[in-house]
Amino acid sequence: MTHEKIQTFLITTLSLFLLLTEMLYAQEYQSLQAIQTAITQFIEANIDTSQEYEIQLNKLDSRLKLASCSTPLETYSHNKKIEAGILSIGVSCNGEQKWSLFHSAKLTTYTNVLVLKQALKRNTTISQNNIILVKKPTNRLRRGYFTNYQQIKNQLTTRNLQAGTILQPAHITHPQLIKKGERVTIHAFSSSFSIKMSGKALMSGSLGERIRVKNNKSKKIIEGTITKAGTISVNY
Repeated sequence: MTHEKIQTFLITTLSLFLLLTEMLYAQEYQSLQAIQTAITQFIEANIDTSQEYEIQLNKLDSRLKLASCSTPLETYSHNKKIEAGILSIGVSCNGEQKWSLFHSAKLTTYTNVLVLKQALKRNTTISQNNIILVKKPTNRLRRGYFTNYQQIKNQLTTRNLQAGTILQPAHITHPQLIKKGERVTIHAFSSSFSIKMSGKALMSGSLGERIRVKNNKSKKIIEGTITKAGTISVNY
């Protein structure tokens, strides 16, 4: 055998040895990528995937040496509900060589919400031209939000609002349908009767609010619910 053939043989043998060593090493230790995949799949199985979301995992320390699991990895969480935020997910192996660990993950979900295109002054009726839909992380919307114009149609701003403001329930109110001192129609009804009479509003109010009114004929003061402009209903 020539020197060149001997050299080629030695190189080939060494390469095969290194390859086999790497394969044995890979079989000996658990794949860290498989652990992270199991965590991601667990989160996805426990959230509403119809909405847009993002899962971020920190890389596991490459020095972590766990025995290769002979059974499927098991995942779990101590949280009753998987919600947006920082999560702690457990992964365990119940194979021949048991082990377990916890790893953190960040879950972000997104929702399209109504945002003001321009600044509005207090007591301004919000129109469709004033708003746009913008995708926002839901964990930053703890004070409430709106997803379509019908939810705020014909409502007024309660304060001066800047452009870019995410509309919240505290920012809007129904317009006053009845003002104090106005003449109103009192609609009194029950399962057996329905009558209407005139009265005078003793309070101002918006749709759905309860106000006090005086019956013009009997002079009695009663309380009813505003159902439309100039009308309150009293259910007996």
